[in-house]
Amino acid sequence: MDRPSSGMKNRDLEGFGLFKLQLADLLNYNASIRLATIWNYPSAFRDSLRSGNADVGLSMVEKMVERGDITSDDISTLTDALRKCELNGVATEVEKIFGENSSQADLIQPETNRQSEDEKEAMRQCAEHDNALSTLLQATEELGRKLEVPTPTGSGMNTLTKHRRERKEVEQELLHLKSSSLESIDTTEAFIHENQPYLSALQHSETRNRIRQLRKSLDRLMELSRKQLEDLTDQLLKLRTESPPQVEAMEPIDLDCVTIEATDSNGKHQSIIDQLKQASDKGSPIPMLILDRTFATIHENGNINLSSGLILPFISTVAVLVVRTEEGRVLSEAEFSGLLKYGSKSTRIQEYSFQHCDLPSLAGTSSREVLKELRERGAKVEWVDTTHCLNTSSGFWEMDNIDEIRKLGALGVAMYRRWRKESHALQIKMLQFASENKIPVKHLRLDLCYRSVTPDGTKLILQSGQTLSALSSVKMINIVTEDGRKIPEVELSQLLMYADQSQNLKELRFQCCELPPTVSASTISSEMKSKNFKVSWRTTGHRLNLHDRTWGIDDMDTIRESCGYGVAIYKQCSSHMHKLQMRFLTVASQNNIPVKNLVLNRCYSSVTPDGTMLTLQSGQSLNALSTVKMINIATKDGRKIPEDEFSRLVMYADQSQIIKELSFQGCELPPTVSASTISSEMKSKNFKVSYFSTGHRLDLHDRTWRIDDMDTIRESCGYGVAIYKQCSSHMHKLQMRFLTVASQNNIPITLISLRDSYRAVDATTGSIILESGVMLPRVSSLGRLSIDASGRELTEEDVNGLMNYSRQCSKLNLFWCSLPKYLPVSLLQDPLISGKLKVLWYPDGPNKRCYTLDPSSGRWVE
Repeated sequence: MDRPSSGMKNRDLEGFGLFKLQLADLLNYNASIRLATIWNYPSAFRDSLRSGNADVGLSMVEKMVERGDITSDDISTLTDALRKCELNGVATEVEKIFGENSSQADLIQPETNRQSEDEKEAMRQCAEHDNALSTLLQATEELGRKLEVPTPTGSGMNTLTKHRRERKEVEQELLHLKSSSLESIDTTEAFIHENQPYLSALQHSETRNRIRQLRKSLDRLMELSRKQLEDLTDQLLKLRTESPPQVEAMEPIDLDCVTIEATDSNGKHQSIIDQLKQASDKGSPIPMLILDRTFATIHENGNINLSSGLILPFISTVAVLVVRTEEGRVLSEAEFSGLLKYGSKSTRIQEYSFQHCDLPSLAGTSSREVLKELRERGAKVEWVDTTHCLNTSSGFWEMDNIDEIRKLGALGVAMYRRWRKESHALQIKMLQFASENKIPVKHLRLDLCYRSVTPDGTKLILQSGQTLSALSSVKMINIVTEDGRKIPEVELSQLLMYADQSQNLKELRFQCCELPPTVSASTISSEMKSKNFKVSWRTTGHRLNLHDRTWGIDDMDTIRESCGYGVAIYKQCSSHMHKLQMRFLTVASQNNIPVKNLVLNRCYSSVTPDGTMLTLQSGQSLNALSTVKMINIATKDGRKIPEDEFSRLVMYADQSQIIKELSFQGCELPPTVSASTISSEMKSKNFKVSYFSTGHRLDLHDRTWRIDDMDTIRESCGYGVAIYKQCSSHMHKLQMRFLTVASQNNIPITLISLRDSYRAVDATTGSIILESGVMLPRVSSLGRLSIDASGRELTEEDVNGLMNYSRQCSKLNLFWCSLPKYLPVSLLQDPLISGKLKVLWYPDGPNKRCYTLDPSSGRWVE
């Protein structure tokens, strides 16, 4: 030994002094960090260990002596801690050298006895790990039996939809099982590595074999589930495309749990409504009614408007009403109160459950009546996303029982940007409670609600202004940002500091953002490296190598999962990021991994003459991919794509072996295409070319544009419709036809935005005249009308006509224009207009100065 520290003089190099030096040799970096963590040594000391500036072993020994964790006659605190860290071999060696160097050797068991005890303990723990793996294997066999039931072929829409829903439920079970299994496998492999000296070759082999069996079984079931869902989806799409729009002959619904799904056809919605009314009239109990992303609004008579445009009347025998909205939707107090009143019309209502939405409190006087009715009924109102229940006395939310928190933790927690500050506060309170009570949270998804991180990396700041301290029970954090947001190196380093303080965090995941090419060495702690912490960049299919701090392709499971969600490439991102995405997509294609959807968001530049390669605006090139299912090209507003370029883009897409759809947004396509563009193979596999901006699809036989199916129209209307000045009258006519069909079928249209395309309002018909001369007729199901009139002065007559056109809307937005200083009060007091229409004026464009029209004075109020 040639390295005694200042605290260990040469005269002490015998007995306990020599033991300390030998102990310092035994305690490597990993063991020292674990001990410092389990004993809660000061963070400054742990940081000094990580810095590598001092001898880790000697520093650790000196600190243990200082704190009394080892003395000349007792090392039991140390050996017990080593065994808690599953460092049994180190513990045995420590006892051996202590016995050799201490006068208290008679206090220690002989090495052979201790070795025997360590072997027994290791064998016992190995048996526990084996039993856990066997239980998981048995669970995969049970799910396998469910999946091996053959999927129906040649069945009707209702039967196929039912089987698809059942398969989706099995898929969710499978995903939960896979998550638990991978966690168990990681724990078992770490145990085997630490205790290899104590395990027999047979035990080691059998445990490894079980791990291989479990991995193989999970991969097989995931692939089987994927293929079955794809097959059922294909059959449903084929039926919806080929079948006439008449109401289908529906099978009787299961009244024990009735679900009205957004993916179901109007015909099925009508059939379910009819059967619910029949059951209600007969007094038949309906234990549960689920509105799965189908709640649109509350009708003026208190009934529910569904997303399909149909009305769901009062059902008097529902016991539990579940409202599951689109993720992140914000329900107003009127909508929330209206749903509670709707449910209270049932004589058997016991519970309400709200999921994926933001809810207000009902502490205002306007909600006293509904709260009183809920109290009298003893009905429970549950907000699943926050594990809170509504206090029907105060109208405020209170935390639910701990079992509900455990259930939500097992599924994961999502926080959304649009939610109220008070709602974020409830979720943070629940997450802190989970950490304090050691309740695992599978993942925390920050969906567009992350704003920044404090300079010291101790807190995340949300868009609502709420702050989130490090949480000890969260296993994965997924930060989803605005499309293409750049996170600089300093901010990424602070986020990694935040992650390092979360004891059980295993992964920090990023989506939709651009990360720096590398990070500084000081950012990655040795503890992160030792526990194999993962930093994944899902948008590019890469993960950060914690040793050389560069981005490398992620494992195949992660790539497969990322491709399952789809890949988006943004114009505003750098050439470096585009290059990583090209590499990721190439790896997926080479390994036959299906890519659900490839979105080129304003980044597409051109296509080669032979249709084999796309060029992005960053200069990067993308070869044709053999495993992409759908390509969505979103261009700059109103860009014209001529016929020859369109033909080459179709050729590019056709080179994928599994392509199903090529979709265009924000551009103008040619009225028709040449016969040579459409191959026989495209026709045989029902390849779809959709013109999303107009709600049309290309007929592959006569090569003309036809109205798309109702599901696509409903989806397009949900996003809103933009009408550009620079587009031709042909495109405007297609859009008018699409909007007319939507209105006739009562499909809600979120927004119509006239981008410098407004000319005037026709005084006779009340329709809007576009710059192309095409007429925009009145649309009964319109939510908002937005007028961009760059530099134009709109007259009183213009505003009068636009308000009359928008009388059924909630908002009329006027951008980039000049307006009269005031309007006649007589116009504003028209009950047909003043009922709910709010008129907003943004003279300098969105997110700038805003004025609201005061109906009592006719003036604009800032």
